[in-house]
Amino acid sequence: MPTFSAERLREIATAIFRAAGANPEPTAIVVDHLVSANLAGHDSHGVLRIPAYVRAIQEGRIQPNNEPRILRETNVAALVDGNWTFGQVSVQFGTDLAIDRARTHGVAVVGVVRCNHIGRLGTYTAHAAAQGVVMMVTTGALGRSVAPYGGRQGAFGTNPVSFGFPAGTHPDIMIDFATSAIAGGKVMVARAKHEPVPPGCLLDRDGNPTTDPNAYFNGGFLLPFGGHKGSALALLSVLLSQALLGASEYADSAGLTGTFILALDAGLFRDRSAVEAETDRIVARIHAVPPAEGFDAVLVPGEPEVRTAERRQRDGIPVPDDTWAEIVAAARTVGLTLAAP
Repeated sequence: MPTFSAERLREIATAIFRAAGANPEPTAIVVDHLVSANLAGHDSHGVLRIPAYVRAIQEGRIQPNNEPRILRETNVAALVDGNWTFGQVSVQFGTDLAIDRARTHGVAVVGVVRCNHIGRLGTYTAHAAAQGVVMMVTTGALGRSVAPYGGRQGAFGTNPVSFGFPAGTHPDIMIDFATSAIAGGKVMVARAKHEPVPPGCLLDRDGNPTTDPNAYFNGGFLLPFGGHKGSALALLSVLLSQALLGASEYADSAGLTGTFILALDAGLFRDRSAVEAETDRIVARIHAVPPAEGFDAVLVPGEPEVRTAERRQRDGIPVPDDTWAEIVAAARTVGLTLAAP
């Protein structure tokens, strides 16, 4: 399995997207999102996505140089047309809009429609928390990927949800999870590594439990995490990012997508410094809990990503052989030959 520095992966991804026809600014945004995901240890949303994005550009599903635009707005709300550019570009635009309005008015709600795959949601909420803004982001749809609780066929997408909350001296809190027991991208990673997925995550096409990641790509289904609780959150994600936004009104041949963003200024109810100081005290209390057998420490959400990023900045980012081969093949389709790692 080859290992790359973050900078080398940025160079490779940049060269591929530029050769595929993307301009420098959108390329920089999407590449930063992909490599940041790899650094955080979420390889399911990292450079593994390059081949799929290149195919989408070639097929016209991603219009990389289109720009998002505001369809309607008030002081505290806006609906954004992603215009089928890179999903990361669309939702970064919406995130920055929400941050700006939350810091001005205390609260903001932004919806983004007509957007492609938006990558790792935690990137957006971490960006907001770093600027003193509490943020929730969810993107959800009906689909065939995830079976609802009690079902044996798919009805949901993986419908992820993320929250960011600013801390003081402690790293900001960042919560990010799919409402399925395992994210679809992590099934892709398991297949690339020729590894099984954990039990309780996957059904085959006939509705039987399996740990074979190939079963998912042969008509199988993911299960919701936590049974009925994950299934309920998946439904909430659909309601917020589809029904509330009216995403179906903006659907076309490229698909039906919506992203819901809620932003709150951390100083909305009290001084921001007091909020951050109390967050630090809450984290310290959790850290003080003795670790259970098999654990070195009790961590809060966001800490594993910080630790992984520090290690991968130092030691490099591993890329499975199958993933690297697919990236090399994608590069060839845009006229590039990548040197062996």
